[in-house]
Amino acid sequence: MKFKPLLRLFQLVPKLRKWVFLAGILMVLEAISAPAMGELIRRMINTIFSPGSGNYSGIILATVILVVAMSAIAWIRTRVLARISEQGAGEMRKLAVGSLLEMPVSRLDSIHTGDQLSRMTNDAGVIRHYLYFELFWLFSLPLAGILGLAYLFFLDWVMTLATLGMIPILILITTKFSGPVQKISGKLQENLGVVNNSTQDALGGAEVVKAFNLQEEMEHRHDQALAATVASGIRLARQQAFVRMCSVASGFLPFLLPLALGGWFVVSGRLSAGSVIAFIQMLNSVTYPMSRLPMAMSEHQKAMAAFERMYELIDEPRERQDGQEFSNGQGVVLQAENLVFGYNAEPILNGLSFELGRGETVALVGPSGAGKSTVFKVLVGFYPADTGQVLLYDQPLEKWKLSAARRQMAMVSQDTFLFPGTIAENIALGNPNADRNAIQTAAIQANAHDFITQLSGGYDHVLEERGTNLSGGQRQRISLARAILLDAPLLLLDEATSALDTESERLVQDALDKMAANRTTLVIAHRLSTIRNADRILVLDEGRIVESGKHQELLDKGGLYRQLYLRQLSAETETGGVA
Repeated sequence: MKFKPLLRLFQLVPKLRKWVFLAGILMVLEAISAPAMGELIRRMINTIFSPGSGNYSGIILATVILVVAMSAIAWIRTRVLARISEQGAGEMRKLAVGSLLEMPVSRLDSIHTGDQLSRMTNDAGVIRHYLYFELFWLFSLPLAGILGLAYLFFLDWVMTLATLGMIPILILITTKFSGPVQKISGKLQENLGVVNNSTQDALGGAEVVKAFNLQEEMEHRHDQALAATVASGIRLARQQAFVRMCSVASGFLPFLLPLALGGWFVVSGRLSAGSVIAFIQMLNSVTYPMSRLPMAMSEHQKAMAAFERMYELIDEPRERQDGQEFSNGQGVVLQAENLVFGYNAEPILNGLSFELGRGETVALVGPSGAGKSTVFKVLVGFYPADTGQVLLYDQPLEKWKLSAARRQMAMVSQDTFLFPGTIAENIALGNPNADRNAIQTAAIQANAHDFITQLSGGYDHVLEERGTNLSGGQRQRISLARAILLDAPLLLLDEATSALDTESERLVQDALDKMAANRTTLVIAHRLSTIRNADRILVLDEGRIVESGKHQELLDKGGLYRQLYLRQLSAETETGGVA
């Protein structure tokens, strides 16, 4: 058996070591108490059959004291193991969540959240159970068995050897059946992760599933994943059933021989009745470890597989923490120099270059798939460029501490994300130290104050998951208030109004205009009519800037921008003004 994953837990969580040490002391005391109880029983029985051969009242008193001590040890041990299991599993979850939060976005985008959630729920649950129940037994059972066996030899070595003759065979059988449990258990945990993935896909994409009548397809995918999980679970149960069968046999068979042989020894005068009763009673301290140990070994293998899956998540690469914070310089705020980037082999950005001057509003437009949103992901450091560089205040982004660089940028995208909690708490994420007045001022600037005050509870109105109890425009304005509260000098707007109706777009656009008034702004525009007043419009096509200028200048050129504008104008006319 391997213990390296377990030992690593104690390295990662040093505060567990003292509790494990205390559990070890309790384990030794409990193991010693069993032979001590057997000896007291032997003397008690012999005194009953031979009055005057011992201090009967003293034996009774000693037995009562030992029972009280054993009860106290068991009570303390239960509390200690509870602390170890709760803190151990809790710290594992904490480390896993920390890894997810610090993971590069490039890596985070490539893994399925369902599998990660499975690790933090199913695998962490297996670890918690193991630390509470199985870890103690894994070490205490062999010790109790060794001490019990020593006492059996003390009582009668012939009867002990005769009884032990069958033990190697039972151990060999149970070891054979418990060995494959880790591999099967690991496969089961992987299959559970796939089930979680398919379930999350079905729930997260519920509207798409219904709109495209994908219920049967999604159900088929889930059924396939579930069938594999059920098959692995049945296989694991079958293997554990064999282990359990061997455990029952290991616990029952060794009692038959000493009962028959001991009775003959008493008749022949070799042993006293007290010794035989003590032998049979103490035999439980040997047979119980034999019957329980295979199951503990099986659970250990299962837990080690869970540990390793958790460590895979914990050991994921972290986003870099090096670099420094630079002062806001004059002139160029943000500059892209010959950026080349692709998610896979094919580049999406092909030598992209542009710059933003202080206080300038620049719009980035282009056909679908031109790489507009990808530009933002590279600018904020979510993805490193393959070649070229991003300069923030004339300093390469690689030299900036990422957290410091991102404090210079307030990013608002079309996909707003609001957390469960109150509206005030969501706005305050832009500046956790902000007071209620600052939060309200930001909401006013974002055109959100009026609708917030009409809600039950106002700023203390509790949002549902992702803010689904608000409209899209309301969610967007709360997201804007959050960005306003951040008060970053550089504003990045990623199609912030593309998914809104006309009235919501008007309110959000008005808030955006006020927000951009004293900031440097780079905006990805879906509706070209919203960027007519931009200082510059950059037209992106196939990862390059192909045109640059003001709105009317680009229309007069008759290039790609004019095509995009006329195409959108025609679409808006056909749909009654809604793009």
